[in-house]
Amino acid sequence: MNPPPLAQPMAEDTALMRVMRRFASLLENLIAALIAAVFLLCLALVILRYVFSIGFAGAEEVMRFLFVYSTALGASVAILRGEHIRISVLVDALPTAIAVWLNRLRHCLVMLFNGYLAWLSISWIGQVGRFRSAVLDVPNWVVQISVPIGALLVILFSLAVLVGGERPSAQREDAQEGQA
Repeated sequence: MNPPPLAQPMAEDTALMRVMRRFASLLENLIAALIAAVFLLCLALVILRYVFSIGFAGAEEVMRFLFVYSTALGASVAILRGEHIRISVLVDALPTAIAVWLNRLRHCLVMLFNGYLAWLSISWIGQVGRFRSAVLDVPNWVVQISVPIGALLVILFSLAVLVGGERPSAQREDAQEGQA
């Protein structure tokens, strides 16, 4: 069985794509730090609770805030890496020219959806962002702003993929898994 054609031709390694990959790498490092902080905070809470029978007020809120940011940022990085969730059975079975067109359409729809999400979330933050978190007394907008930030980053990376071409690594891995 032959591997499916690349969903989108790879452009030359342009300056735009090098900048986007460098930016995505910085975001990946930030996401790793956020997830490591969640892990360490959770570990500390377990040790404090079960060894010393004490707790840490607000730690659950901090973990939730960090997780929300890591999710919003991670979704955008996945777009550039070609690892965002998708079901490509139909697209992989189509001729290359149609598959390229459908994948470009997919990125346009992702951008449209995320633009709408960013627009709605800014309105939502304006309405409820002034409320404060229960324990840490942090304004809710501090966490809620991660939604439009993540959506705008998804749009940025989708545009970069449309201009610079999609990375083939995820598609090759999918094809290799299908052959196994």
